[in-house]
Amino acid sequence: MKDNYLENPNTDEDRQERAQQKKKSKGGKIVLTFIGFVIIAIAVFLGTIKLVQPDFKITQLIPERTTEVVETTQPTTVTATQTTTETTTEAVPDLDSAEYIPIEEFKFENGKKGNEMGNILSGGKVGTDASYIYHIVDGRGIYRFEPNGESYTRVYESSHALKSLNLKGDYLYFIDSEDSVFYRMKKGSGKAEKLQDSVKTAYVYANNIYFVTTDNSVKYMKTDKREPVELYSSADEVELVGISLNAVFFTVKDVSGTVQYLTVDLKKETGERYFRKSSENDKIVAPVLEDGFLYFFEQQEDMSYNLCRQKFGAQSAVTLIENVTSLNPVIVTKNRLFYGELDNESFRMMELNMNSKDIKTMLTVKKVSSDNTLICQHGGEYDFIIGNRNADGDKVYSASSYYTGSANIMRFKEGKWSYK
Repeated sequence: MKDNYLENPNTDEDRQERAQQKKKSKGGKIVLTFIGFVIIAIAVFLGTIKLVQPDFKITQLIPERTTEVVETTQPTTVTATQTTTETTTEAVPDLDSAEYIPIEEFKFENGKKGNEMGNILSGGKVGTDASYIYHIVDGRGIYRFEPNGESYTRVYESSHALKSLNLKGDYLYFIDSEDSVFYRMKKGSGKAEKLQDSVKTAYVYANNIYFVTTDNSVKYMKTDKREPVELYSSADEVELVGISLNAVFFTVKDVSGTVQYLTVDLKKETGERYFRKSSENDKIVAPVLEDGFLYFFEQQEDMSYNLCRQKFGAQSAVTLIENVTSLNPVIVTKNRLFYGELDNESFRMMELNMNSKDIKTMLTVKKVSSDNTLICQHGGEYDFIIGNRNADGDKVYSASSYYTGSANIMRFKEGKWSYK
């Protein structure tokens, strides 16, 4: 360092510079000291709040407007706009969601099914066990059909219309449509015992009976104890959709046409939950839940309907058939799907192979008008079309075997099956 003025002519300037640096240093210390006091004050403040209100969260101090600012700073692509619209305009559901139930909940054993769910939801006129096909003929009763020799006999006589035919073990289960009584009959006995009044739809799996009552309650009971347990009740229209191993699934439709999709577990531990978003004004028609897949008809912009399938828990549905003309519930068994088509006054029962995507006609009824009441039913190797061709009541009761083809049509008339 230089010791005299001549050797260091800028001594005064150096002193001024050092003085300025000391001021800056002193100012910095003051700022740091102030920040330290602020931090300590905040800590004391938060500590005091925690003592007074233990559930307090610091996120409560953040204004709600912050979230909106973050969202508006995202890129304004079409996808982002659609997502935001769905998120902000959709009403917040009152119930918890059940959209992600494990697929293991739907691992059914075919031998424990009372019938195919699609058969039941279409009317439940046909069912099969390991040996026979049973079918209901309204006004006559229940018949047992033996496929090998195509022999048949009436096992239960009734002048009423019957529905919801289930076959489980040694018993047949069915509903008398005229008085809404649910019955059980031991095979071969010809006599039915009353199980429950006011039943609209019933389905049997393993040792459980699931049913919807005429006053819109969802119930179930054990086949041995037969003590009904109410799971849900509504003033609106309730319809069965399907089951899992531990829950029942159904729709609730109010007077405005809004449909809610609800599920309740049998132990009532989780309560009522949504398993799908609500739909409006027949946007979704005839939902059937079978083996963990939801099948339904979805309305398009031109008012036509596509047949769709959605795996439980998946975000999107797959279109199986476009522009379907009959909206009766589909029947699904062994990766084959059966549905109806009305075209040029012909009603056809169609089969879609969901593995190969092949479609073929299983059975045809001609001279059919748009006001028909025809339904499709599937039983083992036989397919059925049952109902009226038109509003005048021209009855149809036809069947054909998978092995003989759609050209060989059996018709049931006056208590007998005939190929004429």
